[in-house]
Amino acid sequence: MRRNPIFWTIRAVGAISRRIRLRVATVIHKTTLAQVGANTKIQAGVRFANPEIVRIGVGCYIWRGTHASAEVGQASLTIGDGVQINTGVHLDTTGGLEIGARTLISEEAVIYTHDHGLDPRASPRPMPKTIGANVWIGMRAVILPQCAKIGAGAVIGAGAIVTMDVPDNAVVAGNPARIIGQAFPTKEIAA
Repeated sequence: MRRNPIFWTIRAVGAISRRIRLRVATVIHKTTLAQVGANTKIQAGVRFANPEIVRIGVGCYIWRGTHASAEVGQASLTIGDGVQINTGVHLDTTGGLEIGARTLISEEAVIYTHDHGLDPRASPRPMPKTIGANVWIGMRAVILPQCAKIGAGAVIGAGAIVTMDVPDNAVVAGNPARIIGQAFPTKEIAA
């Protein structure tokens, strides 16, 4: 079966266009963010509400649709080396957020670092959050502000609602998330 040359031309033009947009978006973010490490790639359509307080490590990949914002204040966002953040992820930086090296955050996950208590009009209460190295946060997981720490090597199941701290190498799932197993510790990999 012979392929249509028009089909291959359109595919090639699309691939070239995506690469150009990726390079342009990365260059723009490198000029506006506080720090962007070598070999980090940021797709078009990524937004940082307070770019001057965002630090991204070496070899990271941030997909389109990722949005980092703070409701109030200037708390920082620090992303370690080799982190991948997939499409549609929302990172709340109101209380400050630190993401450890080689962590993977899957599509449409939401991470909150502030709370309003029981009054949605009340001033936000910042709650800092640390995510350890080698963590995998599954698709559409929600990490609520009461969870201050996700330990190194932890796995958060898809759709989990995390309401409390997660120990190192724990596998959590459900609503509310609970420990359902242990992940095997990963070997340190140079980024």
